[in-house]
Amino acid sequence: MISRIRKYQNSWLTKAILALTALSFMSLFGISGYVSSAGQNRAVIKVDDLEILQDEMNVKLQDSIRKTQNMFGDTITVDDEMRKDILSGLVKQNLTDMIITREAQKENVSISDELIRQIISSQPEFMDASGRFSPEILRRQLSFFGMSEREYIEDLRQNILSRHLVSSPVEGLIVPRFINAYIAQIEGQQKVFAYISVNPANLKIDRDISAEEIEQYYEDFAPQFEEPESRDVSFIELKINDLAKGFTPSDEDISAFYQQNIADYVEPEKRDILQMVFDDKDAAEKAFEYLQKGSDFYKVAAEHANQDKETTDLGEVSADSLLPELSADVFAAELNDVVGPLQSEFGWHILKIVKITPKKETSLAAVKTKIADLLRQEQAYDRALEILTEVEDKIGAGADLKSIAEEYNTRIQTVSSLKEDGSYAALNNKNYAEIVSSTDFVDTIFSYNENEVTQSIETENGFVLASVTHIENAHIKDLSEVRPEIVKIWTENEKSAIAQEIVNDVVANLDSGENLADIATRFNIKLTTTKPLKRGESFAKLNSVQLTEAFQTPVGGYRLLSSGGTTIIVSPLKTVNPSAAANDLQLDNLNVQLRKSLEQDVSAELINAYAKDMDVRVKYRLLGLEN
Repeated sequence: MISRIRKYQNSWLTKAILALTALSFMSLFGISGYVSSAGQNRAVIKVDDLEILQDEMNVKLQDSIRKTQNMFGDTITVDDEMRKDILSGLVKQNLTDMIITREAQKENVSISDELIRQIISSQPEFMDASGRFSPEILRRQLSFFGMSEREYIEDLRQNILSRHLVSSPVEGLIVPRFINAYIAQIEGQQKVFAYISVNPANLKIDRDISAEEIEQYYEDFAPQFEEPESRDVSFIELKINDLAKGFTPSDEDISAFYQQNIADYVEPEKRDILQMVFDDKDAAEKAFEYLQKGSDFYKVAAEHANQDKETTDLGEVSADSLLPELSADVFAAELNDVVGPLQSEFGWHILKIVKITPKKETSLAAVKTKIADLLRQEQAYDRALEILTEVEDKIGAGADLKSIAEEYNTRIQTVSSLKEDGSYAALNNKNYAEIVSSTDFVDTIFSYNENEVTQSIETENGFVLASVTHIENAHIKDLSEVRPEIVKIWTENEKSAIAQEIVNDVVANLDSGENLADIATRFNIKLTTTKPLKRGESFAKLNSVQLTEAFQTPVGGYRLLSSGGTTIIVSPLKTVNPSAAANDLQLDNLNVQLRKSLEQDVSAELINAYAKDMDVRVKYRLLGLEN
């Protein structure tokens, strides 16, 4: 599972976006709560009993996209490719976090609220000019990064677990300093290669296949010519939305939903506030007198409270985000009023109201249609479950697919010659291509006999019921059908044999002391000479392992490598050593890079080891990441 996720490579942008979520803590300080989305939900990531639901992942994706847009503004457009990149990065991050969380549960590792409080209150970036922890500064930081309280707390807790279970065990790997010089030598060394390529596809055959050979191939490769079992299937889909068409929520239900979720429709009054805080009342009253005489708030804060402009400006706040001791007076004051001194556990406060944003309320009438649609969706899902039970009872009583389709007014669809790999010969409605090729559908179809109605198969829009109308057993195709395939196999084998003969002759000549250039001329094969290459620089489409093998081959030697069916014979011509030795700083940097690389590899293996005994599942199709 982890290896599958690695195929989605995160861009630098994705990494920057995900890095923003490293600053998160909060509900320990009474800041606003997290509101989850409503509606139909299914788990898309699962590690044992831990799950992330589809709606929750959508919220995470939208939040990351919003942070991207906030970071880069109009300079960037979040297209489908970037959206997929962000989503795949989130899947990888969340799956790793869930594996770590599950391992922590197994090992009884927990992080106390008190530890969270201590960490948050000790961070220098959350302290005021006097070195004391400031909830206001923390709130401002969260607001700047677009953080919710739940993100803040969960990320901090997760970071501590990750450090305990992953980072700490792999930290401290030592790369001896004497290796630095060898690393620098290897990194800076270059080699020049000569190579020839023998590609069977480019070779010619001077004869045709005989009738006897066709018969022999048909006999020898009989299993390859087997036509696998296939099934003709009839099926119906009962869609959740269709089941809700006859349901109209009452005005009372709509009004009740509106009142229960009033926080979603009312944006409270907010005020832009300036604040200065003092340790004693006398100093606060003295500063208040200067303000009453018309002195500038920022100037008084700087001279008497030792606060800079950033610390003084609280920004836009709502009544419930201010300390209770301050909230009532501040929100009772008029624009440009100065309030105070007011006492709290943090000292004596003087505040000024510089802007008032009135309360905004979306009326019931404005959202009535939207609420009705939401209630209709909820009713549809409940009704779907009821109907599913009804249908299963009827199937148990002997009902066939036709009678069920007629009763629920849905059309029967058909797919012909469906195979276990999800392929098929014909489908009457192309809108169902994804469903009939899905693993759930195919596995179910191949678990039933002819004329049996299957159990329900869940889809994106509802559920499917199916019946096998015909089974075609596996059989060997007739020779006339597979003749072209036999000719193709024979041709490929002939060309491969010719290619192997050429390679064997080239190797024999190299072993006898001839050089690759002369051999290439004699066999009329193109010889290519590379420029001086460092390790990691590719040629002839070789992969990293093959490049390493090529670099390890001594000058004058040769190496046989394979790339896409082509045999590549490589011979290093000369080695070009670095012109100057690496300095101490370069050596130290190489050492750090090697150590970090080793730590990353060990961390990845450790997470894989944790996940080995866990039930790990990711529904890529529901996430939109299925290739």
